[in-house]
Formats: sequence, structure tokens, C-alpha cells
Amino acid sequence: MNKLLRTIALAGVLLCATAWLNVATAQDLRYSWFEFGLLGQDVQKAGSQFDLDLNQAVDIKASDGSGVRFRGSIGTWRNFYVFANFESSDPNVEAVVTNTQGTFLASDKFDLTSLRGGIGYKYTLNHRMDLVAELGYDSIEFDFGSFAGEDFDVDGNDIGASLGVRWMLNDDWEFHAHGRFTNVGDVNLTTKEFDSDVLAGVGLSYMPIRGFSLTLDYEGGQIETFSLGFRLDLDED
Repeated sequence: MNKLLRTIALAGVLLCATAWLNVATAQDLRYSWFEFGLLGQDVQKAGSQFDLDLNQAVDIKASDGSGVRFRGSIGTWRNFYVFANFESSDPNVEAVVTNTQGTFLASDKFDLTSLRGGIGYKYTLNHRMDLVAELGYDSIEFDFGSFAGEDFDVDGNDIGASLGVRWMLNDDWEFHAHGRFTNVGDVNLTTKEFDSDVLAGVGLSYMPIRGFSLTLDYEGGQIETFSLGFRLDLDED
């Protein structure tokens, strides 16, 4: 399934849920919540390793996979809040192993895990729209295992930051968008070195009942992520 079809499918699920759950009550922007989500990730990365002792080359290429997301926020104290975001997925990886015995093809899945956490600040433009700025610590780990003794595993962690907007379109629907910078957003699997990345994300949430929302999100960068989630607001009253 290509990216467009995945987006349409996620949107269709959200719209069907909207039609089924059609009772809503008024809600303002909140900063204390917990969310569970299902996600799909596209990781178009390749790498190569050569072992002189074995006279062997291994080339790999990673692609898309699925997984889960847990994220949440606790706030606000003088417009500040704290947040955390955990993602785990299992993208596909294909390998070509070349040695003195010939060329062999292999495929498997690998584990991609990321964790973000930090502090955010909201600036209220009006009762339905906030600007939000976040400063956090980003961690990511690529765990490939091994096809023929090679080691492509790599992990990194460093600071990151984002700037975005949250907008209640009406009592039921919220739109949000952000731009995000991270020092561990891109990776070279051959050298096993990280580089920075700038990502952009958009999303919608729909509240069928007070305190419970369905969410649909997309973030694009060196790694693309689609997610469908279920959010529970915590009491701030």
C-alpha cells in the first residue's frame, strides 16, 4: 500500500467512527491527556558492510512497517507542560549477502524504537487557538539483528525542538500542525552516524464524547509516520 492509500485508509476509518459516534460536547484545548495509537512508518534507508576476513559483503534496504505509539502530556503550570512520546515499529528489511559461495537474498523485520520527552510552553492567541513551543530530548534505536554476522545496529540521542499551533475548529474538531528539528532524525547505515532532520506534521482529532478523542496524524521527514489514535483527556477543572 502506497502512502496515498494509507492516508485515505486512515481518513476513512476516522470518518466512519465520526458517523457512528455523533454525540459531542463543548471542549477547550487541554494539555493533560494520554493517547494510545497504531502507526505505520516508512524508513527508506540503505546500508552496506564488507568483511575482509570473510570476504563478504552485506547490503540492506529498509522500508515500511507498523507498530504502536504511546504519548501523553501533563500541564499546565503557568502555561508550561511536560510531554513524552514513545514509538515502536517493525519495518521490513531486505538483504543481499555476497561471498565466495555466491549471492544470497534474505528478508526480515527489524525493530525501530524512538522516545521523546521534554517541556512545552503554550501561548494563547484566543480561547480556541494556541501557539506551542517544545524543547526535548530525542532517542532512537535501529535494531537489525544479523543475516550473516554483520552489525547494522545503531542508536543515538540528542536534543530536539518544535514549534506548532493547536486550533479548535469547533466544539468537536481540533486541527494541529508543527515543525520539528532533531539532531537524530537522519542516519547513515553504512557509517552508522546520525545527522539532523527537519520534520513537518499535521493532524486532526475528533471528540465523540467529552474527554475522549479519535486522532489522525502524519509527520514527514527522513522517516514518515502515519498514526490513528485514541486520546483520553485528564481532568484539569
